[in-house]
Amino acid sequence: MTYAREYGTIRRQTRRPRAKDDMITPNDFYLRLGDSIRRRREELRLTQAELGESLGLSRTSVTNIERGRQRLLIDQFQRVCKALDVPADMLLAALEAPPRPVRDPGELKRMPTVTAYLKRTLVRAGER
Repeated sequence: MTYAREYGTIRRQTRRPRAKDDMITPNDFYLRLGDSIRRRREELRLTQAELGESLGLSRTSVTNIERGRQRLLIDQFQRVCKALDVPADMLLAALEAPPRPVRDPGELKRMPTVTAYLKRTLVRAGER
């Protein structure tokens, strides 16, 4: 047990400070949860629109949940688990796994742009 002096009083610290490696930020939590929801939805071969309809949410909301942009209330999480026919601990177990890889910005530069694709397509179409 350690004691800390705070605002002129001594208070007892009951928890050990967590190392930064042990901590998961809320953003990481929702990113990983959304990723596990997306994986399960794809296993069941459901579209985002179909899942959204069964949850009473829009397709855009499902997209935002899967990308970690929209947070879930506990009742929404229960409905997601029921719609995906999976226990909550299965979706939460994915939080221990590392998040999906993010594309390297250099890799995005090598990807063809829409304009380049259209130019190639229009040139080929004009050659016919």
